[in-house]
Amino acid sequence: MKRRLIIFLSIILLSTYSLQASNHIERRAAIDVGSGGTKVAIADVEVETGKIIQIIFQDSFSVPYQAALESSYDGSFDKEIRELGMRTFVQIKDLTNHYQVEKVSAVATAAFRNAANGEEFASEVATQTGIPLRVIPQREEGEIAFNSAVAVEDIPQNDVLVWDIGTGSFQMSVLNDADTLTVFMGELGSIPFRNYIIDVIQSKDSDEISSPNPMTEEDLKMADSFARSIARKAYPLIKAKIKEEETEIIGIGRLFSSSIAPMAEDSAYITRKDLRNYINATLEKSDEEIGDPYAHVDVSNAILVLAYMKALHIHQIHVIDTTSTNGMLINPKYYQ
Repeated sequence: MKRRLIIFLSIILLSTYSLQASNHIERRAAIDVGSGGTKVAIADVEVETGKIIQIIFQDSFSVPYQAALESSYDGSFDKEIRELGMRTFVQIKDLTNHYQVEKVSAVATAAFRNAANGEEFASEVATQTGIPLRVIPQREEGEIAFNSAVAVEDIPQNDVLVWDIGTGSFQMSVLNDADTLTVFMGELGSIPFRNYIIDVIQSKDSDEISSPNPMTEEDLKMADSFARSIARKAYPLIKAKIKEEETEIIGIGRLFSSSIAPMAEDSAYITRKDLRNYINATLEKSDEEIGDPYAHVDVSNAILVLAYMKALHIHQIHVIDTTSTNGMLINPKYYQ
């Protein structure tokens, strides 16, 4: 009888241990070093399911890597932007210590890929702070964006096209027949497009001025034509997916949620009409006359998005308030 009781209790203990192990909660930090800001999220994640149990901390730190790179004389991060970046990473490291984070994953995107000393600076960050910063290829950036969107939106993955326009680049991601991602990508992000208008179309110097406003009708036509020429290079699969009636075009990231969405009647959905109305209302006006603190990028952002929509026959974009850090938090490969 005693022996049976011991065996019974042992089974219960083993079952309890297995249940606890399978439901292990891990506190993770995800850091996405974008071209204009560094996004940080700290969350408790169920390891086995990848489910986010609780967001502990979420914020973004402004570090204008792309703007600094655009004005660089040798295509490198200068001392000033590196010092600002390092101070930000030290602050983030303090946050991970404060919240007792178990595992940290950090990725850097377009500006670090393009900077002559991007990899070198990422290594300095890892050495001085212990944050394992990794410069990722653009395709992986598109994968993170896709995973971030489907993590919070209850739509079949086969019916989704995820569109992310960052400070320095853009990605459109869809699932293909092999159940892997096809990513259409390019370098025409918000700042390169704005600077193209200033430098090429207006024959001014983006190192000296930060706004293309006021823009003329002719400026608009030339900017629209240039952006559409880039969008038309989209892969056949991307174009075919857009034409499918059930496909939901999802826009994620700060450009869509903070810059473009406020222009729409329904901030959850952006239409071509919304963007046309905003552009027509701001044409020929200075930043001061527009009265928008972000007018120096909002007008060119609207032109960029509308041009892509026209070229690819996109009628509306569903804006989701999520960030790339959500896609990182739930992906086990970033926390091995």
